Amino acid sequence: MALKVKNCVNKQILENPAYKMINKLEKRLSDEFYINGIAAPSRFYERFEQGSIKYSKWPRITTKNSEEQFRVREDGLKILFINPPIREWSYPNIMPIGQGYVASVAAMDGHRVDVLDLNALRGAPVKISAEEYSKMVKSQIIKKLEEGRPDVIGIGGIITQYGRIRDTARICKEIYPKTPIILGGGIASCMPEFMVKRLPIDIAVNKEGEVIISELLYRIEEGISLEGLRGISYRHERRPGEYEVRNNGLRDSVNARNEGLDHLPWPLRSKWPVDGVYKKNPVGHLNWKTKWIDGSPTAEMNSVEMIASRGCPYAEKACDYCYVSYLGKTYRLRSPKEVVDEMEYISKEHNAGYIHFLDDLLMTDYKWAIEFHGELDKRRKESGFGVLWGGTCRTNIIASDVMRAKRDGRKNILELGYEVGMRQAGYGVETGSPTVLKAIDKSGQTPETIEIAIKETQRVMGYADCSFMVGSPGETKETVRETVDLCKKIGLKPEVFFFTTAYPDTPFWDLAQKKGLIKKAVTGEKGWADEDMIEQYFLRLGEQGEAIRTNFSDLPDEEIIELSWRAIKELGAQNVVRHPHTGDEQPIERPRVIGASRADL
Repeated sequence: MALKVKNCVNKQILENPAYKMINKLEKRLSDEFYINGIAAPSRFYERFEQGSIKYSKWPRITTKNSEEQFRVREDGLKILFINPPIREWSYPNIMPIGQGYVASVAAMDGHRVDVLDLNALRGAPVKISAEEYSKMVKSQIIKKLEEGRPDVIGIGGIITQYGRIRDTARICKEIYPKTPIILGGGIASCMPEFMVKRLPIDIAVNKEGEVIISELLYRIEEGISLEGLRGISYRHERRPGEYEVRNNGLRDSVNARNEGLDHLPWPLRSKWPVDGVYKKNPVGHLNWKTKWIDGSPTAEMNSVEMIASRGCPYAEKACDYCYVSYLGKTYRLRSPKEVVDEMEYISKEHNAGYIHFLDDLLMTDYKWAIEFHGELDKRRKESGFGVLWGGTCRTNIIASDVMRAKRDGRKNILELGYEVGMRQAGYGVETGSPTVLKAIDKSGQTPETIEIAIKETQRVMGYADCSFMVGSPGETKETVRETVDLCKKIGLKPEVFFFTTAYPDTPFWDLAQKKGLIKKAVTGEKGWADEDMIEQYFLRLGEQGEAIRTNFSDLPDEEIIELSWRAIKELGAQNVVRHPHTGDEQPIERPRVIGASRADL
């Protein structure tokens, strides 16, 4: 047994480097798990090599009880995860799943995990002024920091939270200037070097972070240089007071199914207020009628969220407006059994009747979908387990299967899904114009596939949840009319037409810079946007339906706004309580509808 300082008379022994090494080795061996004679590494990152798990039987955090296997080390780090406010006009309804995953890894490595969920703390839509709310948030941050005195602070989010994340990091640095701040999530991955340079943070984690955070925390704990740690950008001190930003390149993505993803821990939901806040404010199927009003519950049913895949099969070859590569550009799925195991556990643990999948694209692999539906059906027959669920689909994939199913005389994946609880299929339709579909590179999607998929979804599910946007390259009055006519033909009443917006690390971002639209969104004049201008653009980003920021068409901004208003009025909005596009036409200065983008989700 290793000696403790307070019980040792000869402290010189403890200062001996050789003793320290033996002490750490003894502690490491005492903490190891032995499964079939194979010791689990004491650090999670050591379990993987080039994205593949080395041994599949090692324990991990899944259920709440499984957390007890992983003891907090006395010499482990105190880590505070902060979830900044988002969509303050709406009820908080989605636990930060990404933070939950990396928190599980930190706990498995023996660190002490604490959480400050600022978004959950507000509980409901913010009614006080922005200034008052910012003061309240600041006091919450200061109180938590002074109580916990963390060794490391982790902050995550998306690009529309840039202002809140910047303010949060500033407050943290004011209180504890020497405490490392790690930034994760989509905001870190889209422009990692920019974020390290412009924000008061020390490290940005690029892409999926479970394996990265393990090695990163190990190096911080041991005082080891960050040089060569793949998957991060960081602030390096070249000489006292002089810094440079270094990018260590990407780390291998975790491989699919049993080779990798199945052996990641489940999110550490026990540290977040799932029962107290999130499950009461539903997402997806349970709030599709109110999601652009305030997200208030419309059904007496709890909901929880999870993910079954990483990336998107279209990430590198289609959808030029969409940022989905924050979890890696390759599309990888978890095994259906592993997914259903988590579904069964979280639905029972949180008394949830609906599970919403936050995947960029859930129903895209036909064989996987059949296996997934089969596993759900098997559980229902064996144990009576059943839960409602929903997620994202793509019209060309669904349409293709619908046509094949009719030809083969079988049920399609929507029909099979409905039999095992599927109640929502979300589609990023975006436009009904062939011209614009081609311009935004909506690969495989045509007005014909849209019609087939949406009509079948309406027949099976009772409705289809679709998003549209205006202001894309090639947009004209005629292309907007094509979209409206298609909506009429298939009986769609969109809540809002979003405005096409440029997000970093997408082809449309490069196009917006080339056309001078980033600078125009800030100053009103076209031109190249430098880093100062880009930061101002990020600070102005909000919901995608609030205002035009990057109009890629040749039409004036005012005409794009007018076209979107007229389209919504003609189609008849579903969310009429706060919807400014219905009733009498309103001047452009009036507040515009609250909306969102796939990047926000």
